[in-house]
Amino acid sequence: MAYLINGEGILTGDALFIRGCGRTDFQGGDAGILYDSVIQKLFRLPDETLVYPGHDYQGHTVSTIGEENRWNPRFRGRDRQEFIELMNNLKLPNPKKMMEAVPANEHCGKLTAIA
Repeated sequence: MAYLINGEGILTGDALFIRGCGRTDFQGGDAGILYDSVIQKLFRLPDETLVYPGHDYQGHTVSTIGEENRWNPRFRGRDRQEFIELMNNLKLPNPKKMMEAVPANEHCGKLTAIA
């Protein structure tokens, strides 16, 4: 999910980071869908659109669509299949608390009957 705010900035959540993107190797992630969303939707916004990611690991807080389109190493110079291969072969360690987080995320929003 991404939210365009006043046509000037976009909250990109975990889809597009500053010089990176969210992982697609767990919780039903799909590298092809992520690529299509970023290329066909986010990168079609005006270059000056401010990008505010859900979080960033390098201390940066804002970028622009133009910067990410030109410099984001996950997307730059890659077609859809190359992106999918890259994402499927990152071999990143699981995040801490992964075994607790995934079930909690999957349960989030579901109603439970109370007797």
